[in-house]
Amino acid sequence: MRYYLDFEGTCFDSDAFSAYMAGKTEDDLIPGELSQFLYPDAAQFLRDKENAVTIITTGSRATHEAKTKSALHGIPRMSVMYTDGVAKGQYLAPHTHLHVDAVLADDSVEELEVLAKECPQLGLYEMRRGNREGDGSWPVIRSLAELP
Repeated sequence: MRYYLDFEGTCFDSDAFSAYMAGKTEDDLIPGELSQFLYPDAAQFLRDKENAVTIITTGSRATHEAKTKSALHGIPRMSVMYTDGVAKGQYLAPHTHLHVDAVLADDSVEELEVLAKECPQLGLYEMRRGNREGDGSWPVIRSLAELP
């Protein structure tokens, strides 16, 4: 089984990070500093699955690269795809060989909608942290340990 995991909101507590970064920039980050914002189940899942996991993240490559490198520091054999603002579904669509026996977890309903259209072979899961309600269009998980 291959796992594609959204970074922000799925593996990484973006709300806590935003409060922490008030007055700082990504240039101020040191290796491992942001590992405190990985959800505990995410850190464990990443360590357990190693090469079977790829983090996929949108947005500015420079910003996300700084965040993922700091947050994932110390987790061995971690792959990250930076889409540089391209929707994940559009980014993964040409790579159909990557969809076989693969699942993707994301907290963005909009991203999941594009993924469902562009990558119908992927098993999709909607991540909901805390008490947030799920959309209901995909199986809702509250921990990465719930993935197959």
